[in-house]
Amino acid sequence: MIVRAAILLVLCGMTLLLCQFSPAMKGGAEAGVLAELPLVAGGFVGESEPPGEKEIALLPSDTIIIKRVYHTPGRSTENRDIAHASLVIAGNDSRSIHRPEVCLDGQGWTITSSHVREVKMLSGEALQVRDLAIMREVVLGNGTKHPLHAHYIYWFVGTDVSTPSNLERQILSFRDNVLHNVNHRWAYPSVMAWVTEGLPPGKTGERMRSDEETVAMILNLVRTLAPKFQKNLMPHS
Repeated sequence: MIVRAAILLVLCGMTLLLCQFSPAMKGGAEAGVLAELPLVAGGFVGESEPPGEKEIALLPSDTIIIKRVYHTPGRSTENRDIAHASLVIAGNDSRSIHRPEVCLDGQGWTITSSHVREVKMLSGEALQVRDLAIMREVVLGNGTKHPLHAHYIYWFVGTDVSTPSNLERQILSFRDNVLHNVNHRWAYPSVMAWVTEGLPPGKTGERMRSDEETVAMILNLVRTLAPKFQKNLMPHS
C-alpha cells in the first residue's frame, strides 16, 4: 500500500509539473472548414434548409449548423436526384461532435452496414468517408408499411486532418493536443439520400435509383462538394 501511494504521489506531481510548464494551448479557434455549403456543387444546386428543433435543442448553443438540400436541375422528376447535406462545426463544447450512429438510432433508423469508402477528388487527392446503409419502416398512403432504405455518408474534419472514424478522431485529438499543442476544432459534414428503387413511382420526386446508384450519386456529390468548404482540399491549399 505504501509503494502504491508513493507511485500515485509521484504521478500527481509529474502531472502538476506538466500543467505548470506546458505552453498555452493553440489551435481550436479556426476550423478546418468554411462555415458554409456552396450554392452549386457540380451538377447539383443547393437550397438552404433550417436546422431542426431537436438539433438546436440538443447541441450546445455555440454550435454552427449549416444545411442544404441539393438537387439536379430541371422540372422532370424522371432524372432528378435529391440529397440532404449538413455541416456541423463545434464551438467550445466538444459535445457538438459525436458518432452520428447515436442520432440515427434515435430517429428510428436501423444501421444495416458500415463501410469506409475512398472518394477521389478532381485534384487527385483522396478523401476517406464512412458510408452507413440505414433502413426504417414508413407508412404509405394506403396504410401499409414499407421499408425505406437510405445511405448516410459522413466524415470528421480537424484543423488540417480528416478521418471517417470517431475513434481515430479522438486519438488525433489527444495526440495533437499532447505532442503538437494543437486543439482541433472539429467539423462533421454528412450527406444522405434515399434508395428510391422499390418506392411508389412519383412519390419521391426523383428518379428510381438502386442501392449502388444511390451510393455513386452521393459520392459524386461529395467529390465536388468537399473541395468547396474543406480547406485542405481547396485548390489553393
